[in-house]
Amino acid sequence: MIDWLTNRPAILIYGFLLFNAFFESFFPPYPSDALVLVFSFIAGQGACSVYIVYFCTVIGSITGIMVIYYLGKTRGDALINFLARSFLGRFIPVRLIERAKVKFHHRSGMVVFLNRFIPGMRAPICFAAGLVGVEGNTFFLFSSISVSLWNFFLVLAGFYVGTNWETAQSFLKTYNLIIASLIIFIVLIVTVSYFIRRKRRPL
Repeated sequence: MIDWLTNRPAILIYGFLLFNAFFESFFPPYPSDALVLVFSFIAGQGACSVYIVYFCTVIGSITGIMVIYYLGKTRGDALINFLARSFLGRFIPVRLIERAKVKFHHRSGMVVFLNRFIPGMRAPICFAAGLVGVEGNTFFLFSSISVSLWNFFLVLAGFYVGTNWETAQSFLKTYNLIIASLIIFIVLIVTVSYFIRRKRRPL
C-alpha cells in the first residue's frame, strides 16, 4: 500500500488527508490517526512535504470539529428532545443529561483541550460543547491547540520511524488500548457510584 501511495501525485495525498481528518469527526471509529502515521511515513520517504501533511491534517480536523460543534449548538437540544420522545426515550436519562450539561460547562476548557488525546470521544465532546453553549472563540482556541499538538506528535512519529513502521503502529495501538481502558474504568466507577448513591437515597 505504501509503495502504491508513494507513486501517487502529491496533490491527491493532500486532498485525501483533508478528507481523512474531516471525516473522522463524523465517524469516530474511522482510523484517522493510523492513516496520518502512514502518510507522514510516506513524507519521510520524500513522496510529499511533511509540512503540508501536517497543515492538511490540522485544517481538516479543525473544520470537522467546528461543524460538529455548530450542530450541537444549533440542533443539540432538538435532537435530544426528539430522541427522548421516540422509542429510545426509555434509554435516555434526560435528567442526567441536564446535570452533565451543567458540569461540562464549568470544566469545558480543560475537556475541550484534552479532546484530541481521547480516542473515540472526540466527536461526542465537540457536540457536547456546542450543546452546553461553550463560547465559540473559546472552543476554537482550545480545540486548535489540542489538534495542533496531537497531529504534530503523530506526524513527527510517522516521519521519523524510517523503515520501522511496526514500532509506530504498535505504539499507537498501545496508546489507544490504554486510553480506552481508562475510559471504561472511569465509566464503571461513575456508574457504580451513581447506583450506590441512588440506593442510599431515602424513598
